Amino acid sequence: MFERRVLGEDLAVLVPLSLEAEGFGAAFTERTGGVSDGPFRSLNLGFASGDERDRVLENRRRLQAALGVGALALVRQVHGAGVVRVPGPSEGAGPPGADGPSPLRPTGDVLTTLAANVPLSVLVADCVPVALADPATGQVAAVHAGWRGIAAGVLEAAVAAFPRPRSLLAAVGPAVGPDHYEVGPEVAAAVRRATSQAVVVRTGGALRLDLGATVERTLRDLGVARIERAELCTACLPERFFSYRRDRRTGRQALVAWRVG
Repeated sequence: MFERRVLGEDLAVLVPLSLEAEGFGAAFTERTGGVSDGPFRSLNLGFASGDERDRVLENRRRLQAALGVGALALVRQVHGAGVVRVPGPSEGAGPPGADGPSPLRPTGDVLTTLAANVPLSVLVADCVPVALADPATGQVAAVHAGWRGIAAGVLEAAVAAFPRPRSLLAAVGPAVGPDHYEVGPEVAAAVRRATSQAVVVRTGGALRLDLGATVERTLRDLGVARIERAELCTACLPERFFSYRRDRRTGRQALVAWRVG
């Protein structure tokens, strides 16, 4: 079950209660509570969208304050299957991406850590954000899964980063729904080659890919038994979510996941 919470500055997040009950924090942001304007209104958390840098930094500051976490660990997402292991503060390195965009930022689409109080974050505007957590070890991960990532094996890479898939909890956040996600035959074929659990339907001659359902079914096929999914379409809810498929020029929402220390 997900609970919608409105925090300081009218900043709204969706919280998976199963992860919270096991000592993990996870928050899927909505677009309210920030300072950005125009197509980025208001809690845009992505630099690459074209928004003003100072506004994005203020939005991130507000999010961190609302969640009670430190600087977000981010990577340069490339729609692949790379896994970045994020060290804790005692290991002497700050979180990647904390100071904004940099060519030195590591690339990847999965962040994971065993350290407590290290907020991992991925940015999305239709792709599927996924939080994974292992109560037995305290390991947590944040995953960015679009069709290219699924085709590249990002879900397999994310689950393989944990020692015991069957002990995992997963929360699958809002993403573009099949009613707004028409794809070409080459995209459908690429996803089907990567996973036998691809959910592709043909409606009126058009192929439509259900990203959220594909992610959920693939995780189950990989041995993850406990999964919550927020069945919300980002493209259907313009007042709550950014959507690249709907608007093209738009902001980015985030998943933030961490182990509470």
